[in-house]
Amino acid sequence: MSRKSIGLRTWLIQRLSAVYMLLFVVCFGIYFAVCTPTSYLEWRTMMANSFVGITTTLFFLSLLTHAWVGMRDVMMDYIHIDSIRLALLTGVGFALLGTAIWIMKILLTVSV
Repeated sequence: MSRKSIGLRTWLIQRLSAVYMLLFVVCFGIYFAVCTPTSYLEWRTMMANSFVGITTTLFFLSLLTHAWVGMRDVMMDYIHIDSIRLALLTGVGFALLGTAIWIMKILLTVSV
């Protein structure tokens, strides 16, 4: 794959994840403005809904993917020493992976 097509792919991933996150925030903002869950049980019931669980999971996966692509591009553009760039990208990768595991653990333990 050429460098140009890789750049286009990362650009597309960045834009699609941003669009999904925007739609998610707008839709959930409207939902919460109309019918706000007022108790812990209502929150758990809402999060136990399959549709809400899947869309929330996709939101966080989009967020982490968006963060990875953005951080990777910034580091590739501005950190010119390969060993430092590799160390920082590894650290960011592990931090995002840990965050993803933590989020999935939280979302998978939601049950009514």
